[in-house]
Amino acid sequence: MQRLRTGPGFYGLLLLAGLMTFVLHEGAHWAAAEALGYDGYFTLNRAGARGAVTDRHRLLIAAAGPAATIVQGVVAWALVQARGSRIAWAFLFQAAFMRLMATVITFWNPNDEARVGAQLGLGTWTLPIVVTAGLFALLALGSRRLRLGPAALGLSWLIASAGVTAIVFSGL
Repeated sequence: MQRLRTGPGFYGLLLLAGLMTFVLHEGAHWAAAEALGYDGYFTLNRAGARGAVTDRHRLLIAAAGPAATIVQGVVAWALVQARGSRIAWAFLFQAAFMRLMATVITFWNPNDEARVGAQLGLGTWTLPIVVTAGLFALLALGSRRLRLGPAALGLSWLIASAGVTAIVFSGL
């Protein structure tokens, strides 16, 4: 297989995949809150339920976002492996990148996986590490399949960083 060609269109796709990853992730939190009978709220970087929430429901709402992102990553990896899809790779990359950034933020503010792990008695770091490592393992396999080199991966990292920064600090 030839090395995946990158360029402005590829990196634009990467930014779009990042935005869509945030919408899917936060949308899953919102959908879980609504499905459980709560008044859900939704922004690009935060979603959940308004008002008093039971511990069990808080766990389900918190787990919904990472579950959606994990499914996104697994489906994207399968498409990369089966079809060599660069579109799918962009979604795989963003799933892994998002959960890594959320794991890093856990040093200051526990992410979804950290809260779920703590509530289940697994500790703060178990689930964030397992989820992030699993998604990055899939990303490594997908990147190898598409023969992405260090320059393309590094530029993808920089562009995704800019996209995440814009979303987090946009206040939307």
